[in-house]
Amino acid sequence: MTDGMTNAEFNAFLETLAKLIESKAQTPAEAAEIVRQAKA
Repeated sequence: MTDGMTNAEFNAFLETLAKLIESKAQTPAEAAEIVRQAKA
């Protein structure tokens, strides 16, 4: 077993992140900040 995420888990994470960006970000800079905050 690997320590990483499965493709399905990664896709779910990306979809959640995309929805957060759509609902919160007003500018590209805000979108970038949301992504940066989501990093491990």
